[in-house]
Amino acid sequence: MASQHLYGQPIVRQLDIDRLAEISDEDADAGEDNGLEGNQQYRDIRSIGWDFVAEALAREKALFERFAAAEDVDDEAERYIEEIEMAVFPEEDFWGLDIGVISAVMALSALGAVTVSSCNAGGFGGHHVERFPLVVMFLPRTIADGVLEIAEAADVGLDMTEGGLVRLYGRTDFDLHRFGQAALARHQAQGLRP
Repeated sequence: MASQHLYGQPIVRQLDIDRLAEISDEDADAGEDNGLEGNQQYRDIRSIGWDFVAEALAREKALFERFAAAEDVDDEAERYIEEIEMAVFPEEDFWGLDIGVISAVMALSALGAVTVSSCNAGGFGGHHVERFPLVVMFLPRTIADGVLEIAEAADVGLDMTEGGLVRLYGRTDFDLHRFGQAALARHQAQGLRP
């Protein structure tokens, strides 16, 4: 794997179940047309299955290896962007998600969370807005304890933002990938089907 950036965000894991923001299925669907929480590129991908999560983990790991072998990460990022712009179907380019957050977004979606924004903080080249890798979501109360357990197993942060949204975040470029691995392992340990 590539050398990783270390981000200074302290890891905290705490949720206030009573403050979790809720979103209806109708509003999540409408967000695809109108945007959601300021994200005009929002896509509701809660219908993906665990088989796709497993595929995303493998494909994201291959991207890590590709970027680790690159002589210039920013040049590689430009090449990668050109490639994903050629994708015909959104799942081919992971709905345009950043490398480093793909697996976490897929796992959270398979669990039933509504992910509204994400960023890898530039760990794989290019210009990015956030200071550390993160995924922001509407987290249903019914899965909050499970997501917290997975965050603990993966040693990543999970806290709340203004308005009751939840933020999953990491200290390195690979932490959120580890969350995806932990989520899939938990799903498989429960003997559930994709």
